[in-house]
Amino acid sequence: MSSATTQILQNLVSTLRAAGTFALVTLGQTSSDSAVPRVNVLYEGEDSFKPDDSSSTRWWRLRASIKIHTRCDDSSEAASRLADLCTAARESLLADPYRSQLCRDLPIGRATEIVGCRTVSSLKRPEIESILDIRCHFEL
Repeated sequence: MSSATTQILQNLVSTLRAAGTFALVTLGQTSSDSAVPRVNVLYEGEDSFKPDDSSSTRWWRLRASIKIHTRCDDSSEAASRLADLCTAARESLLADPYRSQLCRDLPIGRATEIVGCRTVSSLKRPEIESILDIRCHFEL
């Protein structure tokens, strides 16, 4: 993992912490079961691309997941609460898509993109979780 990747992941964590919405925000999986709502920023991988017009430059796509976990006893409120948390995370992350100049818009994608959101259905109530799939693009 490159230094740029580590910096971008740390920026995602600090951005979500600064939002003030979540009780706990960690890089990687956490063992805390009591902190809710909580977020885990998970590294998924990187893709490298060679631009046609430069032999010394590489474009990179960082793939990460933002796992949002909460607890709600009322199942009808749970979906609404989780949707609100996903919206808050999305708005926080896209407020500075350039991640303090670490990322940039490239032909392979925008500086920061949220490309999907899915709800994890395998958890027992009252636990509920969604995952935002995020991509950040940078050049080295």
